[in-house]
Amino acid sequence: MSQNTPGEANVPLVSEPPIGLPNASWERYRARVLDPSTAVQRAEEVALHPTVYSVDSVLIRGAAVEGALKALGSIARELGLGLVEDDEARAEREYLGRPEFGPEVRGLIEENWVESARVVRLDPAAPAEPVDAWRLVQAYRAATGRADEVALDHLVFSATDIGGTPYTIPHVAGGAPHDVSSSGGGVPYTIPHSNNGLSTYAMPGSGGRQPVAWLGPEPAPRNDPKVHRPVVAVLDTGVGEHPWLGSDVVIRDPEVLGLPLGLPRLVPDTEETGTANPLVGGLEADAGHGTFIAGLIRQQSADARILSVRVFRGDGVVAESQLVRSLRRLVLWQVVAMAAGDPEMPPVDVLSLSLGYYHEQPADLAFDPLLWLPLKALGALGVTVVAASGNDATTREMFPAAFADYPGGPARTAPEALPLQAVGALNPNGSTVALFSNEGPWVLHRRVGAGLVSTFPTTINTSLNPVASLAHEGRTRASIDPDDFASGFATWSGTSFAAPVFAGEVAATLAELYAGGADSTKAADAVERGRKALANLPGARAADGRDS
Repeated sequence: MSQNTPGEANVPLVSEPPIGLPNASWERYRARVLDPSTAVQRAEEVALHPTVYSVDSVLIRGAAVEGALKALGSIARELGLGLVEDDEARAEREYLGRPEFGPEVRGLIEENWVESARVVRLDPAAPAEPVDAWRLVQAYRAATGRADEVALDHLVFSATDIGGTPYTIPHVAGGAPHDVSSSGGGVPYTIPHSNNGLSTYAMPGSGGRQPVAWLGPEPAPRNDPKVHRPVVAVLDTGVGEHPWLGSDVVIRDPEVLGLPLGLPRLVPDTEETGTANPLVGGLEADAGHGTFIAGLIRQQSADARILSVRVFRGDGVVAESQLVRSLRRLVLWQVVAMAAGDPEMPPVDVLSLSLGYYHEQPADLAFDPLLWLPLKALGALGVTVVAASGNDATTREMFPAAFADYPGGPARTAPEALPLQAVGALNPNGSTVALFSNEGPWVLHRRVGAGLVSTFPTTINTSLNPVASLAHEGRTRASIDPDDFASGFATWSGTSFAAPVFAGEVAATLAELYAGGADSTKAADAVERGRKALANLPGARAADGRDS
């Protein structure tokens, strides 16, 4: 079976990745799996693949939002459905009239603007088929002939059975077809009940998440107030408490123009407690994920500051509409920061994304992925976007990593913008590719992503206990407590972590350029600085940063 991707990207599909959600997430995200054997499809379309999406939400391309909403609303009424517009996005549009949004920047943002709309039944009391956004999207495409204006609101993952990032062992032994324990793959990786080599990465001692001790020094920055520090934005679980990650390093809960870039902080937050279930108390699959990533970036670039944007909780799932909202606001942040010159609101140099989803029609040249639009805008504003390739040992394209500019791929980078960089994982020896790492021509780089050691929230100590514990002569003797992270450090594995290792390398190279006086905040200068940083990376082959 081939993915039917044009040109050089025509790669045989190896291992269809598992598509599913943790049991608790189906209702929370109003989710459904698109089944190619039963899904409505137009005759001229390429073959469908499975994906997970919100049944009552659609994404709309902002450049066509007014006309698309009108046409979509008319089509929805024919199906007995209505649309509820995104008031927050409309309010954000009003900011584009501010002076810092000049005509050129305003045009860039509007061209790449994406909004969402909620799909509802016109008569909730009348018997009807369940709301299905896919049916509405297909009806719109059939009526208008335009496939690039309205799309599904996919679920994007960093902690369950689909696409993504670290490897995690669950605390269950079975379940429904889409339970996290039912198959391998994942983001993080969840251990399957077979031994094909993949499952070893989830086991403590073989790269799985477990507490460890760090005996080395804290990374030391240059501490020169005259030199600008590179900024790496991390869209993830947030950053928990850790001595390395104070306010001088991490910008938490950022806002732009009074708008939060991410989700609000919960009290208590999963990145503080490690669990969302007080009745069981088990360590959530994605707990500590953002903190671990922040520590990897700090190890690679002690001068870097981290802009922490919380886009998901401990379950590691986010609706594409929420992710797009955060990216849209990050674009606003970048424009305002470049104009303001405020050290507490610095422009972003690198964006690290350890998340992804599998699109239902990745090989369709007419398909214009809406998640790509704000990432394109960030690239034009001087941000190097780095994305994890995925952990499912598959050649199926995972997005946003597959937005990398490669021959035959669906995305093209404008000459005046920075290209997206997709990163796969190596084993600790630095030479062999980690068995779980996704593969394909979009994977431009590989960095160590297995058996890494990094920071972990010192506050996390969930319900598991040492296998043995006893008192002897006034001291407690015990085996290792598998979820007591008071040491502040852990081991973990996944392309989730290879990506920030690469992002940290870019930040370290940028720090040297900043020290040399290349600190202009103009977009064109930021793009040129980013190109130089990519070209100067160890092993870089060309200005686009592609390496082996």
